[in-house]
Amino acid sequence: MREALAAWRDFVTVEELADAPRTAAELIAAGSVIGWAQSRSEFGPRALGNRSIVADPRPAQNKDIINSMVKKREEFRPFAPSVIEEAAHEYFDLGGDESMPFMVFTVPVREDKQRLLGAVTYVNGTARVQTVSKHTNERFWRLIRAFGDITGVPVVLNTSFNNNAEPIVDSVDDCVTCFLTTQLDCLVVGDYLVRKKQVPLSGYAELVPALPPFVKLLSLRGRTPSGYEVQRALVTTYSEATYPVSAEAFEVLSRADEHRRLGELLEAAAGREAIIAELLELWSQRVVRLSPAAGGAIGA
Repeated sequence: MREALAAWRDFVTVEELADAPRTAAELIAAGSVIGWAQSRSEFGPRALGNRSIVADPRPAQNKDIINSMVKKREEFRPFAPSVIEEAAHEYFDLGGDESMPFMVFTVPVREDKQRLLGAVTYVNGTARVQTVSKHTNERFWRLIRAFGDITGVPVVLNTSFNNNAEPIVDSVDDCVTCFLTTQLDCLVVGDYLVRKKQVPLSGYAELVPALPPFVKLLSLRGRTPSGYEVQRALVTTYSEATYPVSAEAFEVLSRADEHRRLGELLEAAAGREAIIAELLELWSQRVVRLSPAAGGAIGA
């Protein structure tokens, strides 16, 4: 993990933590929205605490804040709560069940807790709850328990760690990529706290651009009312979604390989910062890869 994070040292700071769950809980209680990546990756319909975005479940505005920062999904869709198993019945009506560990059932939030849990209670007074056991996910349980010690509420908002253009993150480099291309406040990966550095656009010229294997670079000549015109675009092979690109960005991507930094590819280009900004936007949509140069890890 440390080696993978070190590859991004021009863009992030890394601090080793004595107690990652406690530090994460303190950050959340202070208002931060964090990326939380621990142990083995997750695969399924929900993030259950190994690859999660975690926040305070109490302020109703946190739903809108996370939507604007990361998810960019429909406003009506609620976020889900994760609660330590021991306290679940204080906050939710589980209908006689002792636990609901997979976040697939919607249950009533107890009436006296609905206003308290403003960010995770749907308009009809329900929530899609996950109960967290110390025996099955101790680190996530410790985070929620520590948040409860600080705030009196052993519940957190938990949504999958990804933006609206990608599946759930997997590797450390996936985590850093999502962190750098969203407005997440900080990242806790393993026992490391990761924060963003203030980097000018020119700083991103040190990264190596590439196309993911599911993206093709196409130049199409089409007819318009004023005559024939060349249209340049990135096209995904899985959905045939099209992302228009400028002639300048097209030229850079057509010459990209695994070894050449963006700065090298831009040596003779006019409007360097505009091209970098365009590539950063395409990176946030996951149709372009930007990764540290040789000796570093490969970004997602």
